[in-house]
Amino acid sequence: MRFRRVPVAEGTPPPRGFPRWAWWTLFLATFMFAVPATSPWWSTVLRREIPGAAEEDEAETALPASGQTPEPAVVPGSTLRVTLHTRVPETPGLTAVEREVPYVRGVVAQIVAAVSELGVASPNVPAMLPEGTRVFDVVYTPGGTVYVDFSTEIEAVRTLGAEEERALVGAIVVTIIENFAAVRQVVILVDGKTPRPVHLDLSRPFRRDDPIFAAPDAIEAPAAPSPSAR
Repeated sequence: MRFRRVPVAEGTPPPRGFPRWAWWTLFLATFMFAVPATSPWWSTVLRREIPGAAEEDEAETALPASGQTPEPAVVPGSTLRVTLHTRVPETPGLTAVEREVPYVRGVVAQIVAAVSELGVASPNVPAMLPEGTRVFDVVYTPGGTVYVDFSTEIEAVRTLGAEEERALVGAIVVTIIENFAAVRQVVILVDGKTPRPVHLDLSRPFRRDDPIFAAPDAIEAPAAPSPSAR
């Protein structure tokens, strides 16, 4: 092979390296080949759950088997202050009573703790829930509806009369809504099912301002005046 020397005139720019358009072509070709080739790996990475998120979500929305009371994660040495709306002897309607319960993590567990406290009597405040009543399950929806599933022992109060049933429903609904601002309405279940009608229709959700709570015996009683105010 013979090479022929070509004279270059003075002022002619030196030859350039690899053209810029060639670099872009090479980049795009590599990109179009690499993306499909690595798509299974990217799919796995992008769909991977954030550590701890799954446990929190399960704690908030898990549905235990019927008949099993949820086991809250108690934090040793910490307490949670809740305001119960319950009946007090010689006081009409519902009265706000503050209690301290062991602190538990998660909104669902805290609702269970607050509602279960309605079944605990103190020297001046009798239990609102019948003896032996358990909270089987609590489900909280993003829309602000809370479903509370009780054991069948709760039916004992419902059969005592319309006033007793209205007070019971009011205590449960108001206690939940007043302690948890995100809750808008409460649905009461018994053994995982809609309770049979007695005096109230419990097949629907109840709000804090539900008309049934405006009855004379269900209106929350005003706080008693202090001795200094008399």
